[in-house]
Amino acid sequence: MDTEVTEKDISEAVTQAAAWDANWAERFPVRITGKQKTAFLNELEQELKLRGFETERHAFRSLGFTNQVLITRCSEPRAIFLAHIDTATIMPFWLAWLSRLFGHTRQVEMTIAVFLFILFFYELLPKLMPSLILDIAQVFLGAVLLISSITLLIPTPHNREDNTSGVLGLMTLADWMKDKPVLRERVQFAFVDNEELGLLGSSALKRYWDQSKHPYQNAVIVSLDCISRGKKPLLVYHKEDNLARRLLPYIQRLLPDTETTNMGFLPLSDNYTFREHASVNISLADRSILPGGYFIPDIHSPGDNDFSTERFGKLMEGIALAVRAISTLGISETHPYKPTSL
Repeated sequence: MDTEVTEKDISEAVTQAAAWDANWAERFPVRITGKQKTAFLNELEQELKLRGFETERHAFRSLGFTNQVLITRCSEPRAIFLAHIDTATIMPFWLAWLSRLFGHTRQVEMTIAVFLFILFFYELLPKLMPSLILDIAQVFLGAVLLISSITLLIPTPHNREDNTSGVLGLMTLADWMKDKPVLRERVQFAFVDNEELGLLGSSALKRYWDQSKHPYQNAVIVSLDCISRGKKPLLVYHKEDNLARRLLPYIQRLLPDTETTNMGFLPLSDNYTFREHASVNISLADRSILPGGYFIPDIHSPGDNDFSTERFGKLMEGIALAVRAISTLGISETHPYKPTSL
């Protein structure tokens, strides 16, 4: 059948993804400047066209930034997949440690803890225990925090997890769909810019789609961000968990420990832009030191220099199963996306 999911199909597409990863890690390790992003999008566009996709490019201006976007053409998509192509700067060591302690999924708790520490260390403690040693410690800590934050101006030299892996996820699906014209008519891919600067690219794309009457509201929207390194597959949603619950059985078929998590009003990736509709983000994460949170290891750091196909391949097979069902059934409440319907 044209939309059939076979292990061989996905395995071949994942093998192609591994080849792309090795190639792109050498040719496109950093994507911060407009020139770097253009070169990478040229590569993606060429590969998509070789697989039968029609494409279009846009450059949206917002908040003084140019957001380069590459999308495949699809007039009536039932599923839209997003991945950001921009890369980050190096996170200060103390912020990376806090993320590991609390988790990227618990930004509110981390912010409150930092605020309370600063209040205690700089306001309350001097009143309780005034001393020269404390004064020196305050100056030293402030200097360390300030100096270490200079790394935010330094581009991360490797970005294979964040977010080349998400881009590879979309390209894996595209490679799997190259001989499936029915799916190419129902699935749309969007490669967006400046996620690291506040979801600027996906927000600009949404405004464009609103103005052009694009029917994205009729599709499920899934962003893929950091999907090769972590141990725990997470389906991140905001407000409504309907889509996350519907996708969960497909991913759990290949990765039984997959969970859903609600990040409420806080963004994790580009799906947040479409939170008023059926949207989720999929990431692979590790458990934080403090129970209850999840963090994505070694991102925004020079250590982001590996790509593993082990869990990536299983995740992509689960997503392919979901794509097949979505393209056949749509997202109506009458079709619960149960694996038994395949």
